[in-house]
Amino acid sequence: MQNVIVGTAGHVDHGKTCLIKALSGYDTDRLKEEKKRGITIDLGFANLPNDEGMHIGIIDVPGHEKFVKNMLAGIGGIDLVLMVISLEEGVMPQTIEHFEILKMLHIKEGIIVLTKSDAVDSDWADLVEADVREMAKDSFLENAPMVRVSAYTGENIEKLRKMIIDMVRNAGQRREDPELFRLPIDRAFIMEGFGTVITGTLQEGTVEQGQEVMLYPEERLLKIRGIQSHGMKEERAYAGQRTALNLLNIKKEEIKRGDVLAAPGSIIKTSMIDVKLTLFMSTSKRLKSGDRVHLNYGSAQVVAKVLMIDKDMIEKGESCYAQLRFDDPIVIKRNDRFIIRFFSPVETFGGGIVLDPAPLKHKRHDEAAEAAMKVKELGTPEEIMELLIKEESNRFPEPAYLSANMDMSRVQTEFYINKLKEAKKIIVLSDNRVIHKDFWGIFTDIVTRLLAEFHEKNPISEGMDKEEFKSRLIEKFHIRDYRLTDALLYELIKRKVVKSEGSFVAGVNFETAYSDELTVMLEEISEAYRSAGVEFPATADVIAKYKDKNKAKQVIADMQKNGKLLKLNPTSYIDKEAFDSSMKKLREYMQDHDKITLGEFRDLIGSSRKYAMQILEYLDRQKITKMVGDSRIFL
Repeated sequence: MQNVIVGTAGHVDHGKTCLIKALSGYDTDRLKEEKKRGITIDLGFANLPNDEGMHIGIIDVPGHEKFVKNMLAGIGGIDLVLMVISLEEGVMPQTIEHFEILKMLHIKEGIIVLTKSDAVDSDWADLVEADVREMAKDSFLENAPMVRVSAYTGENIEKLRKMIIDMVRNAGQRREDPELFRLPIDRAFIMEGFGTVITGTLQEGTVEQGQEVMLYPEERLLKIRGIQSHGMKEERAYAGQRTALNLLNIKKEEIKRGDVLAAPGSIIKTSMIDVKLTLFMSTSKRLKSGDRVHLNYGSAQVVAKVLMIDKDMIEKGESCYAQLRFDDPIVIKRNDRFIIRFFSPVETFGGGIVLDPAPLKHKRHDEAAEAAMKVKELGTPEEIMELLIKEESNRFPEPAYLSANMDMSRVQTEFYINKLKEAKKIIVLSDNRVIHKDFWGIFTDIVTRLLAEFHEKNPISEGMDKEEFKSRLIEKFHIRDYRLTDALLYELIKRKVVKSEGSFVAGVNFETAYSDELTVMLEEISEAYRSAGVEFPATADVIAKYKDKNKAKQVIADMQKNGKLLKLNPTSYIDKEAFDSSMKKLREYMQDHDKITLGEFRDLIGSSRKYAMQILEYLDRQKITKMVGDSRIFL
């Protein structure tokens, strides 16, 4: 079923609410204060009856200038606007203001509705109509249908209803991917017997009863108890529907207008956004870099500081690239439209589009930032995705982050990732994180230098310990997820940047090499162990003879690797030939004996008790011998 939203816009008391009542039979002035004062203060909603099987929701927004922020909460995300102008008064200040807002929010379809036709003669109506056509020139309403109506007499009300149905029938289908679910909250209240209920226009995605959703910007996980849409209880709500959601485990006071319900992880909470700003042609205000403005988007209003990138100031009709910074986190998506209002006095004077919802921090007149914003404004999705990955590579982004930043479904994101991968512009790691090829070059240069420095200091070491290598990656690249180091090491090995054997990592072309100094050291240490035989020296004593103790340790480790020494325990090595000779004697002895004592083994190999004990303890650990009582048996 098609779901569309029709919104009204226009000056106060130009007959928007009466028009909706005439079209739908529903009075949208629901608040007592609205009834008393005769103006619409908050958003009102009605359904337009039709035989087309469509859900057509009508939003009645306030026209009085003090209630423009409420008007902004309703007008975003509509499919068709009714630009309402009274034939009695014609174009008025709020008519212009609402019209500028509609253009800035990129509303594409509309009908110009001239109300109160019963109150004026045809000559006056013709003059007003000409004035309206002049206002609409060079805009989306330039060729829009125009109709004169009277809610009092019913003149042309049926004609208007048919026009609305005909126009929304061809409205584009909104995206209904469940992971894109997003609903800006414009009301929260308590319903007796049910608890907390929120309402809003479901901008994109779908939502089901019992589903878990997230309240932003608090990032609080909630569960949906029930759904109503167009006054009916539903199991599921779709993009384009006015929706009421009954939420579990949250109080009304914990929700405010401007909060957003969305699929968990689908929105990035941010304290700054990159935008393109444009001022209305009708404004007399100027905007300077450093100014503070009211920002209206969705159903939210926040205060932002403007940092212009390519200019110092703009005037009516002019545009600039800028970064907006906020005191508190907000949630907004790429390509969202917004309105800005002057900080004081509060006056609507421009708006813009979000180019990046979670950018890097920029400086004024930053040429690289300006170039990136041009790509984000005018580039293809593939170009924007590549730029985003390039900017975020040092954080090793996951596809879910890219989806949230780009406001794409998982399927769309995977499509563009695969295209970039096929073009060899990005690298997809084994854990599906993605990095740009340029960053991979930087990354591999750092890794290569890291290992080169290690090999220079450790020329005969097999390589850097694998866990130490991962820790160095974590330190250098500020990696938070330790598992990422496994994916990076795998990619380094696969692309032949490094090699790994056992528990060591080395440069792919590294081979151990002895210098003249190390060759002398090797000969001296070899002789020390060979001459000592089974009465082997303590490792610390061997190392102590040398000024460069690290190199001495490397020589000993290399001798063990090459089978010249055997490590008995953390503090002692033995010449391998001496050990093998001792083992030969032990085997021959055990051919005629069932067991052997420490003293017998000491005498057998011709050493003191201290050395015999260390050898036997090593044999026990290796399960070659086993101690039974005061003796050992051969396993």
